[in-house]
Amino acid sequence: MAIGDRIPTELLAPTVLSSTATSLFSNASTNYRTQLTGIWVYNNGSSQRTVTLYKNGTASSNIFSSFALDANSGVLIDLAGKALVFTGTQQIAAKQDTGTDVNISAYGIVEQIA
Repeated sequence: MAIGDRIPTELLAPTVLSSTATSLFSNASTNYRTQLTGIWVYNNGSSQRTVTLYKNGTASSNIFSSFALDANSGVLIDLAGKALVFTGTQQIAAKQDTGTDVNISAYGIVEQIA
């Protein structure tokens, strides 16, 4: 990549969540800026789950969304036009309330800035 290059990419391949908030994606370095444009979350289980998403850490002060997800259902969180921007080594983390039956993946654009 060269400065100014922008590459649409899968930032996070489908990953199973657990009940512990875990970092799932970190921006590459201070040389890059990442725009998170979409998050796909799917509940494979037979019970409703609560999913919590975090930006820049896993403390309760870093929660940017928490939502219920019905059994055997999914949601696309479309952030196009209002993307979450990651600079430096900022990160996104997530967890589900219990179990390991929710999958998450994320998509966005990586731009080299230095």
